[in-house]
Amino acid sequence: MIPREDIVAGILSTPIVTLLLEVEEVKPSPRSRALFELLAEVGAFQRKGDKYRRGRSPPEVTELSPISDAVAEIFQHIVFPYLVSGRKATRLSPELIRALYVYTSAYQIMRIEVTQELLKYGGLTLVAGWFPCGFSSELMSISGRDVVIVEEREDILTMEMDRLSLIPLAPSPTGQELAAASFYSFETTSLSGLDELTNKYGKFDTAIVCSRGVDMEKIDKIADEVYFIAIRDRPIDLFNQALVKGLGLTPPATDEKFLKKAEKKELGPLAIYVIRSASTA
Repeated sequence: MIPREDIVAGILSTPIVTLLLEVEEVKPSPRSRALFELLAEVGAFQRKGDKYRRGRSPPEVTELSPISDAVAEIFQHIVFPYLVSGRKATRLSPELIRALYVYTSAYQIMRIEVTQELLKYGGLTLVAGWFPCGFSSELMSISGRDVVIVEEREDILTMEMDRLSLIPLAPSPTGQELAAASFYSFETTSLSGLDELTNKYGKFDTAIVCSRGVDMEKIDKIADEVYFIAIRDRPIDLFNQALVKGLGLTPPATDEKFLKKAEKKELGPLAIYVIRSASTA
């Protein structure tokens, strides 16, 4: 469902990881420990107490896929600087924007399966945080959803705006009886202020949150059902958390109070929590 091997290969192929693998053993400072935790998860190092030893047989990286190339670019310029210094990427080069967009394709099969397996046809859907999972046109073409896509950075959101610009745009959300993909809209705003969207769109039938953090109490009030999607594969989860934070976006957060009342579904490496309002439960 998610090409884990491609993501791991991209991380291991970077010059900085190649250099670190020359070291037999290292005791990282608190600042760089998160980096070595990620490298241990992808098999480059083994943790021994407070030290990390080079893996006995570090994974070999051969030919790289487009996703691996994108991951390598992202790791080198966003994830690594954030993990070792907390530096955030305020400006994105054209090459880095392209890499980020290619990375969202790693979740295409996941998006299709989630949409096919879980969502009923029709309704107005809020995508609360487009990156990295990239929920968008699948919701329209498979489930006939009208879609409002929210992201916190305009340069991130523009990647998907450009792609969808060829799809006809309706002036307002349409009814279930009309064709799929007839309405979509984009909003650049903080994920902490999603309740303000109801002034413009009304209440949503569905909200989707994937590998991002939102105020669950607020989003629970603006959508009849909320799908909170967590990726249980630890290397991918750690990589995504560092990537999202390195871009200055709201990272994943778990609100145990709300998850306790959620219906939990498992789909491959995903844990999907479905929270429904009292009127739709």
